[in-house]
Amino acid sequence: MTSELRPLVLAHGGAIATHELHSAGFSKDAIAREVSRGHLLRARQGWYVSPGMHPDLVRAVRVGGRLSCRSVLDLQGFWVVTDLKLHVAVDGNDCQLRAPGAAHLRLRRSDAAVVHWRDSRNASRLMVDPVDALEDLCSCTSPELVAASADSVLHNDPSRSREVVDMASRIPASYRRAVLSVDGVCESGTETLFWIRMRHRLPRRQIPVRGVGRVDFLFGDRLVVEVDGEKFHSGPIAFESDRRRDALLSALGYRVLRFSYRQVMERWPEVEAAVCAALARGDPG
Repeated sequence: MTSELRPLVLAHGGAIATHELHSAGFSKDAIAREVSRGHLLRARQGWYVSPGMHPDLVRAVRVGGRLSCRSVLDLQGFWVVTDLKLHVAVDGNDCQLRAPGAAHLRLRRSDAAVVHWRDSRNASRLMVDPVDALEDLCSCTSPELVAASADSVLHNDPSRSREVVDMASRIPASYRRAVLSVDGVCESGTETLFWIRMRHRLPRRQIPVRGVGRVDFLFGDRLVVEVDGEKFHSGPIAFESDRRRDALLSALGYRVLRFSYRQVMERWPEVEAAVCAALARGDPG
């Protein structure tokens, strides 16, 4: 019956309960054999998953819920400021929550998990929907950073725009305004943050320049601003590519300012000061 296990677990949403295995014809001894052979992984008492599943998904099942918030957005490739904790959504009537790394320990305040209480709409047994993860993110970070993550969802999956608008109706007003202000044009969260903070200066976004490609922002006719989208934007290939673009833009008569992820996220005043100084000098031309 081993060949039946993987499709059976998948058919139950990626995690399967002991009683469901019994209903499918697996006895207690048969389940134990499959676990010992490595064909089935016991996540917690009464629950099993397939081997090879992403560790964060297993840890969420072990806690007693579904992956959510930062953890889901990061896992699915959307821009988000991550932390070291596992974010898990659990139903309001759930109890006996465990620590992420152990099958038998009660969840304590000191454990590296953040619990989000929510109903199970639009949720598989393993994770909540990315838009619901955005809603949970509102309890963990600022409106600006939630907006940046929402913009990433919209950029990567424009079909979710209606869902994002609906979600915005369920969150506090300051978060609603921030989320409804983004439109998916920016290609990274750091670009979104730059745009939110500088849009009063009317930069144009993702502007094509012949011979160069699209630039992140163009102020006026000649001031280009490029923003690194990732925390670790380095390496010889990326470095050379960026410098080549800067040289081409300079040869075409553009003034180029380039800012790193850390500058935007941690040293914003120096970014703003540099842009404002360039504008005051008339660099856009």
